[in-house]
Amino acid sequence: MDVRKRQPIGVELVKRGIVTENDIENALAYQREHPSRKIGDILYILNACEPNKLIEAIGEILGTKGILLTNNSIKVKLTDYFSIDVAKKNKVIPFEVTSGKIKVCFANTVNNKNMDTIRLLLLNKGLVMESYITFESDIDRILKSLEGTVTSNLVSSSRNETVTALVDSIIKTGIERRASDIHIEPMDKEVKVRYRIDGELFTAAKLDKEKQQQIIGRLKAISNMHQEKQEAQDRKNSII
Repeated sequence: MDVRKRQPIGVELVKRGIVTENDIENALAYQREHPSRKIGDILYILNACEPNKLIEAIGEILGTKGILLTNNSIKVKLTDYFSIDVAKKNKVIPFEVTSGKIKVCFANTVNNKNMDTIRLLLLNKGLVMESYITFESDIDRILKSLEGTVTSNLVSSSRNETVTALVDSIIKTGIERRASDIHIEPMDKEVKVRYRIDGELFTAAKLDKEKQQQIIGRLKAISNMHQEKQEAQDRKNSII
């Protein structure tokens, strides 16, 4: 269906007998207090009808496939394809790969820019993207569970471990998240740890200000060790 010519999704759902006009009125009342929520997601939150039927109808209306995504639906490791930060920004989760095609769920298939970003990332890995739509709340929930405790681990390390362990954790996490740069940013009341991933900066943790000088000192020590090792290697090469 051409989304430029379709009626509002609530009207389409009523016409198809998926929900009632009263359900839409309740959803609109909810949306007035939560303006960032889409009608389809609100109907899901309000349990207005059977979720599978709802998302399948939304998919048909938008000209794509709708699926109720759960943790059990996911048959692949998300970070094999892109970072969790990229997934959060684009509201997307890959969930299955078969014969060179990868099935990917979006919270919004009308946002072509986000879809194109993910499509290109996957093409670079030799995979053709097959897009699906699912509820944004489910994507948020699943991504939160996949993200684990990265931030809390860093904060915990800053309070309970040595500075050496903390800096090692920051670097290790940056590698795991495929960061091209790690930013340690002293602020007025805290120290921000940010990673540049696929050209975007993402905040990973906010650490206690009192650790600032120790962190800087440890990073300088690591830099000096690397420089000394490189100079020693250069001298060895020049003798050979």
